[in-house]
Amino acid sequence: MFHKAWNGQAWLPSATGWDNMGGAFDETGVLNPGAASGGGHADIFGVGRNDLALYHKGWDGQRWSPSPTGWDGLGGVCGSTPCVASRGILLDAFVVGNADGVLYHKAWNGQAWLPSVTGYDNLGGACVGDPCVSAWDNTRLDIFVVGSADAALYHKAWNGVGWLPSTSGWDRLGGQFMLRPSPCVASWGPSRLDVFGVGLDQAVYHKAWDGTQWLPSMTDWEYLGGQCSSYPCVVSWGPGRLDIFVVGAQDGALYHKAWDGTQWLPSQSGWDRLGGVFVSNWVPCAVSSAPNQLDVFGVGAQGQALYHKAWDGQQWLPSITGWDNLGGVCKSAPCAVQRGTGLLDVFVLG
Repeated sequence: MFHKAWNGQAWLPSATGWDNMGGAFDETGVLNPGAASGGGHADIFGVGRNDLALYHKGWDGQRWSPSPTGWDGLGGVCGSTPCVASRGILLDAFVVGNADGVLYHKAWNGQAWLPSVTGYDNLGGACVGDPCVSAWDNTRLDIFVVGSADAALYHKAWNGVGWLPSTSGWDRLGGQFMLRPSPCVASWGPSRLDVFGVGLDQAVYHKAWDGTQWLPSMTDWEYLGGQCSSYPCVVSWGPGRLDIFVVGAQDGALYHKAWDGTQWLPSQSGWDRLGGVFVSNWVPCAVSSAPNQLDVFGVGAQGQALYHKAWDGQQWLPSITGWDNLGGVCKSAPCAVQRGTGLLDVFVLG
């Protein structure tokens, strides 16, 4: 796995250079890295190339543990990209089992992995693709998967005491979605969730939890248009704000739309074209390091270098359709985390 960081002024180790973090991970472009950050820390996860086990390393603010190129083995036989949520010092990691399509979970409580270093909790389900998770506070987790039998979206939640509707049960949220890689979810405040998926017609669909109910209904979805070759990536930089990014099916360019608290921009079904030509089925990655600030990453279809652009609150940099080349030869979609104001870490498989 390879890594680079933005320290607020420059890319490290250089504009096009990368640090080698070691490991031997699945490089099919399906099992991508997973990462989470909190309190200045960063935690990175990958699926082993040879054994499909989950591996982890962490940045504590000064050094990588267990070493700059070493990884801790966390067991399992994974059939999905790891999906991770950070709740302060707590970490929750989710993977789909390679053989059975069941969702599995393990947690770091600040001192140890639970249920054990290599053990997992069985959360049931018959899943395809990758799970996604959101944490709106330190006691809440919401997990979403696509069902293998009907391609509908399914949901379960941790409320701080137990799993809802049950440890192995799931709520069906309807829809019919592309089976790979996953839906995406964002929370812009307590008790608020916004979930997005790509339908069989390649358009983006959306539903929201407003604290008391699913909108537009338990099983219905809002149509947001588009013709996508990738699943969406969504990020929220403030209450009532959402920014969504997808790769276009026709031209491989990146497309964007936003919710400003009252309406979709540029329109309900319209999208802004941000240029580039990206690997068609690899999900772009976007993070926010401060209010009204966005950083977006994608892997170029020609040469598979990593490309980046930023929203500074007023304009796209280097331009609305231009991108900065960050080098590398990537074998996976990027994974990026915000570790503090103006600080970014980006990870790819080489």
